[in-house]
Amino acid sequence: MAELVEAWRQSVAAFEEMGHVFETARSQARLAAALHAAGEPTQARRLVTTARETARRLEAEPLLRELRTVSGSNDRRGREEHTGASVPLTAREQEILALVAQGRSNGEIGRQLFISTKTVSVHVSNILAKLGAAGRTEAAAIARREGVLQD
Repeated sequence: MAELVEAWRQSVAAFEEMGHVFETARSQARLAAALHAAGEPTQARRLVTTARETARRLEAEPLLRELRTVSGSNDRRGREEHTGASVPLTAREQEILALVAQGRSNGEIGRQLFISTKTVSVHVSNILAKLGAAGRTEAAAIARREGVLQD
């Protein structure tokens, strides 16, 4: 598995160097799948988030579908089935999401909850993945729409 992970890392690096945005994102998706299989879900989620942002910008729906599968979005179901109420957030994630929706930074959230900024960052990444959001603002909007977050 380590050889596969390294091969995909090299692929990502090569396409980044060449400036091939789509191929970089596609290789990131494949690297994320390999990392997930290798027991590195945190690294995999970060790559999925990065690749998803690119895929959305490029309107690359096949890549978005692949990324939903890689991130464990209810297997092969669409994004509309993988939001808010269908994906349970932990109590801590709900607490952090509420603060994110208020526009607080990771540092501010960490200080308020007496946890490290890095821990907040991990929670925010998990929230984004669970909600299928590309960023903090989108996560708050999805959560409000789905009733996970009240005003």
